[in-house]
Amino acid sequence: MEKKTIYGWISIFWLPLVMLISEGCFALLVGNPLSYYTGVYALSMALFVTVLILLVPKKNFRVISFGVITHLLTIVYISQYIYFKIFGTIFVWASISSGGAGAVAEYNNVVRNAMLHGWWGILILILPSAFYWPVIRRFVKEIPEPGRKQFISVASAFAAITLIGTLQILSDRKGASNPRRLYLSEFSQDASLRTFGLAPTMTLDFRMNVIGLKWEEKINVDVSDIVIETKAPDTTIAPTATPVPTPEPTRAPDATPTPTPAPTPTPTPYPKNVLDIDFDLEEENKTYRNMNEFFSQREPTSMNEYTGMFEGKNLILLTAEAFSGYVIDPELTPTLYKLSTEGFVFNNFYTPIWYVSTSDGEFVETTGLIPKSGTWSYTKIAKNYMPFAFGNQFAALGYKTYAFHDHTYTYYHRDRSYPVMGYTYYGVGNGLDIEQTWPESDVEMIEETVDYYLDGSGDPFHVYYMTVSGHLPYSYGDNKMSTKHRDLVKDLDYSTAVKAYIACQIELDRALELLIQKLDEAGELENTVIALGPDHYPYGLESSQYNELSGKKMTDPFSRYENTFILWSGDMTEPVVVDKYCSSLDIAPTLANLFGLPYDSRLYIGTDIFAPEPNYVIFSDKSFINDKIMYSAGSGTVTPLVDEDITPEYIKECIEYVSGLYTNSGNIIEKDYYGYLFPDGAPWLISETENTKDPSDASDQADQENTSASE
Repeated sequence: MEKKTIYGWISIFWLPLVMLISEGCFALLVGNPLSYYTGVYALSMALFVTVLILLVPKKNFRVISFGVITHLLTIVYISQYIYFKIFGTIFVWASISSGGAGAVAEYNNVVRNAMLHGWWGILILILPSAFYWPVIRRFVKEIPEPGRKQFISVASAFAAITLIGTLQILSDRKGASNPRRLYLSEFSQDASLRTFGLAPTMTLDFRMNVIGLKWEEKINVDVSDIVIETKAPDTTIAPTATPVPTPEPTRAPDATPTPTPAPTPTPTPYPKNVLDIDFDLEEENKTYRNMNEFFSQREPTSMNEYTGMFEGKNLILLTAEAFSGYVIDPELTPTLYKLSTEGFVFNNFYTPIWYVSTSDGEFVETTGLIPKSGTWSYTKIAKNYMPFAFGNQFAALGYKTYAFHDHTYTYYHRDRSYPVMGYTYYGVGNGLDIEQTWPESDVEMIEETVDYYLDGSGDPFHVYYMTVSGHLPYSYGDNKMSTKHRDLVKDLDYSTAVKAYIACQIELDRALELLIQKLDEAGELENTVIALGPDHYPYGLESSQYNELSGKKMTDPFSRYENTFILWSGDMTEPVVVDKYCSSLDIAPTLANLFGLPYDSRLYIGTDIFAPEPNYVIFSDKSFINDKIMYSAGSGTVTPLVDEDITPEYIKECIEYVSGLYTNSGNIIEKDYYGYLFPDGAPWLISETENTKDPSDASDQADQENTSASE
């Protein structure tokens, strides 16, 4: 065989080589394992594109086409790598169509910082493009014309690999996020990235979420490969709120003072938290029928001794940007320390990271739903009916309801979603007048907003704050809040990035200090509940830096998500320590129960933490923790939490239940399920004189108020 012919054959497999190298390098850069399915899927896609190029028997077309495809792949892999460095996940097609690229570009210094820290990864991913024009294009020119043999060979290889790979995928039901389900019916960007790789995940996202081509099927999981660890942890879960011994003061989420013994709930015939809902099991629409069946059969949670504990009080709910309980310190952050140790103390609270970073984090906290992968869930529900949203719930009780955010008011389309949640909303550019730095000051936000609700009228209020001062990057040159409090952390024995992170979180502490001061001056402190949950852990820190902050090496799949949920009332006289496993998904139903709001516990995906029934801490890849086991979907292992036999049947039941929660939560978002259940509006939100009012009227009115404020 002539040398030119050999070069021609080599060049035909250039794109498969680029795909395999790029996928392998990307997986290593983001910490994912190298998967067999990644290789199969990448080869199939690359061979398909090569077949299309070979259909045109012109050398120049081939040279240009191979080059353009190589450069496009390089751009995609580098862009996704930078995005992952910033947000800890990849962007999906919805991020592009919803203006996600513009959102990222809004803080150029963060992008620049990510590029500087990831320069070596960028250098690796750019190699195929750098190598193409000086070397490979010469080989491409040597592909014989018309190239019929090459075309048949590549087409045959594509068909064989695609057929074999597809059959293997369709037959693989192992684990919660199994390849079959990921391929056919349920897109999950994190699980798919780990299983199939980047380019295949983007292809599945396009097919399922842009085109809408997917197949619904009954959830059926194979648990034969799951490993049940034989050694259980030394401690087991206490399902109720009970006191625990005092730990030494430490920079950790569980730093608590000695609690006064709190009453332990005793079994009583508390009623269930349900509403009178007629789930139509004869519904013609298959999706709604399946949802009706699932929610009607789901076990509701019980009311309990904490039901209505805060009824009639004011509620200030905060989602704290990148907050970690490891910054809590009696000297550096005294207000956070006070709130986290004098109210409810949750020793096993988790903040899983979701698909759209901060937006999904606050979505989970405020709705009690699992966000839908491949969709901006908070943007999606802007056209939905949200009767369980606190803004709507409290407004129906005569409360003033406001939402505030100290960054651009349109960011993540909050100007669309907050009004639907029942809030009159103000952000930067929409009535909130604060200095525009990066990041902006939480203290300034409190200063500029307290007069909206502490106006001397005596009317009850519910306020929602989305903070920003704790945002990455964590460096003194790029983070104004870190620089502001630099002197307070200069003597700490940490690396610069960790000290900068702690410094910017001090701004949140000072904002809470000011808030409490203003509440006290207005005589509302004892009548106000403050609840604060993180949107996500500080993924702007490298893993080694987060280990440094926590003082431990996080080796198991869940420890990085351990965090603190602050729940405090001005009239609490002693802390209540809760050992039950819980997460940000449980905040909304827990608050609804504490405030005695009407809700149906079957329609939240999260669970009231104080209910006696077990709940699930759920992670984005369908890993979970319940009252008996920890299940890691990534490793396929189960860790028992109780001293009893854990059977494969029980594991299968739990995994399929969590999969059902995922599916139905996504459909609540996608299908406006609350609007379907309450077509005439939720009865508890409508007065007798307004029972014909359109449910969207409240959001329209809020939109008008926001527009007026902006003008």
